[in-house]
Amino acid sequence: MSETTVSEGTSTSAERPVSIVWFALGGAAIGALVGVLQSALEYFLRARNVRDVSLTTFLIVYPVVFAIIGWIQSRNPAARRWRRPTAFFATEPLSAEEDEARGRRVRKSVWTGFGTGIVVGATASALDFAWRGWPYVSEMLLFSLFFFPYFGALLGLNLSLKPGDPKPSIRNLRFRMRTLMILTAYLAICLAVAVQTSRVSGAAKIYHFKARNAVTTGGVFQGILDQQIADLGRKRNAEELRAGRIPEGILQSQKDFLRSLDQTATEEYKKYRYGLIADGEQRLADIALSNVDVYSRIVDYFKELAEKYEKARLEPWLPVEPDPPMPGASAPATTPPPGAGTPGSR
Repeated sequence: MSETTVSEGTSTSAERPVSIVWFALGGAAIGALVGVLQSALEYFLRARNVRDVSLTTFLIVYPVVFAIIGWIQSRNPAARRWRRPTAFFATEPLSAEEDEARGRRVRKSVWTGFGTGIVVGATASALDFAWRGWPYVSEMLLFSLFFFPYFGALLGLNLSLKPGDPKPSIRNLRFRMRTLMILTAYLAICLAVAVQTSRVSGAAKIYHFKARNAVTTGGVFQGILDQQIADLGRKRNAEELRAGRIPEGILQSQKDFLRSLDQTATEEYKKYRYGLIADGEQRLADIALSNVDVYSRIVDYFKELAEKYEKARLEPWLPVEPDPPMPGASAPATTPPPGAGTPGSR
């Protein structure tokens, strides 16, 4: 063996691992890009928070699957494209022995891809369940146990093609009775699992939405409660006004109006106008004091609802007690009564 041959063999063996790594990294990058785009699309079109998006599938399973595909393509250059050149296929029919050997090779590759797809689908469903829980387990099982085996079978068919094989055609597709029985049994099992899990998953999804709505509604009432707590400071405004001082907490238009009285109005009229605004501030403070108690109970009510339905989401097979009635609340007063606290003509 010459030195040139030895050096070429060494170079080829050294470059092959590098090529495999680059193909795997490229596949992982493509899978991550597809996952990010699909996550963003899912989030903006359907989801209300990240828990509604199957991030484990899009950001973990997709990159891993595409990395494996990249690794496979590095070892099978002919499989890097779904369509083969015309010279790849045989122009003459195969002998009976060659055709039988090819059939066994194709069946083995397709079934291997199909079985691998089942494993990937089950893994994706398990990861999704760990991330999103019961509300989405049924639809994730349906998607994973149909899409990944189908994709794996197609990938296995693509990898089974070798130079000199006849060009595949849909007209030559044949199913053995055993194949049909296996596919029928698999389909029946998948549908049975989907039906059984849909009951629990449907109940969990209802509880999930109720918990989320309780959090959202509670947040709205929390904002109202914060406003009412802030309005309690109007009592201090009323005290300042009755003492003849202009507080910082009133409207700017009211401040300007009261300052204008210093040059044109009598002390008696100034006291009267200060008193009107003070009465309005005091009334709003009294209303806020009553509303704080009511809205505090409403906020606590929705917090309890959110906790109850969040617990029910984790255990959707257990019965849930009916919701208690919501504490009554009147609309918060946000404007003073007519004529109180507003500038008027003298």
